[in-house]
Amino acid sequence: MFLIIGFRTNVEGVLLACLKLRQLPDAHLVYAKDLEELRRKIDFAGVKRDLEHVGFEPVAIAHLAEKAFGKHWYHHVNHSCRKEPDLIHYIDLVLRHAKCEPSELVRNLSSSESVTSLYSGKTQLQRKCYHYMREVRLSYHRLCMFARPSFVRGILTAEIKPEHRVEDMFCRWLAKKNPDLPVAVVHGDKAWIGNGNYIGLDRFMVVTSSFLGDLTTVKKSDDVEDLWDVYYDSQMIDSRRNKKQAKKFQPWSASSASGMSMKDRYKVERGISPYKLGDFFEM
Repeated sequence: MFLIIGFRTNVEGVLLACLKLRQLPDAHLVYAKDLEELRRKIDFAGVKRDLEHVGFEPVAIAHLAEKAFGKHWYHHVNHSCRKEPDLIHYIDLVLRHAKCEPSELVRNLSSSESVTSLYSGKTQLQRKCYHYMREVRLSYHRLCMFARPSFVRGILTAEIKPEHRVEDMFCRWLAKKNPDLPVAVVHGDKAWIGNGNYIGLDRFMVVTSSFLGDLTTVKKSDDVEDLWDVYYDSQMIDSRRNKKQAKKFQPWSASSASGMSMKDRYKVERGISPYKLGDFFEM
């Protein structure tokens, strides 16, 4: 009778599944976000196998990392003159990728001899997971560079469309950059709140976007943004615009980070409206 290793899709669950898979290399891996989902998957498959679930209870991550890769697991790896993230951040970033298959990540970890081998790319699976990690980091850095938050009902709000699951990372970064303001990161029907203590909420939490007052349709800052656009455009001199340099600082791949960044990119590609300084004073 074969064994099923059911693990939670977080760093602890992946490390525990890695350790368990090293003991039972022929086991089948099943992942889930919670125990209820795991049971549904097993019931739906209709398989009669022994099940061991891991990662659904709190456990010290550092202890697991040391157990899996030795006491030097936390050392950063210098690869191609780049400082790579440590093991825990590596796992977290890979899991955030839109195409990540957690079972593949577990097998990659269980078959790797050391932390360094995860970044070496000697096997196809190592290269795949490494590229996932790099793409998620790039997606996060693009948001930090190009997403433009605006004030909506007293909350510094950014509506984003990230390629990968980095909304909470960006929210924490935005909250850290603005420690005296409540911030919100909106993606679809969810909103991540940072510095929520300023508005009577937990310091960091996830709510529905409608809880914030339907931010996608009601923006009190629209008039201010329109006024700024008129003034900004009135000062631009088209003959002095360096489109090549502008594209370098605002690459096409980052233009979808937020609504305002898309507007900036449009001006780079199409130019600006023929506003005059007098139009600004007449508003």
